[in-house]
Amino acid sequence: MSTNWRMAGYVFIGGALGTMLRYFLSEAISVSAEFPTGELIALTTINLLGAHFLGLTARLPYFQTLWCKWLWAYGFAGGFTTMSAVTLFADINGLTWEIFAMMFGGIASYGAGWHLGRRIQQRADAK
Repeated sequence: MSTNWRMAGYVFIGGALGTMLRYFLSEAISVSAEFPTGELIALTTINLLGAHFLGLTARLPYFQTLWCKWLWAYGFAGGFTTMSAVTLFADINGLTWEIFAMMFGGIASYGAGWHLGRRIQQRADAK
């Protein structure tokens, strides 16, 4: 099996897992409020968690192997987060403060995950 097909398989498996988790979390969270508020809360929560996880994958040594990066960073995080839903909300409602806050929060959440991964790596290196 060639490396390209193997990596595509990792992305597929990770994407399927991320998509399933996103669906279950979205359903569990969105029942807490009426449409579209529940969906916006679910979308924000999922994208912030996904951005944080992606920040972790950028720094933690475990995720630096090629297959882990393809499975977890590209596949899982890519399937878990959903920019298409964000753009749909922005297209329907315009760029509201909620959408802007979600986008800014995503960047901040990625940074927090990146810094957490760096601290974990530094502790492991010190041992």
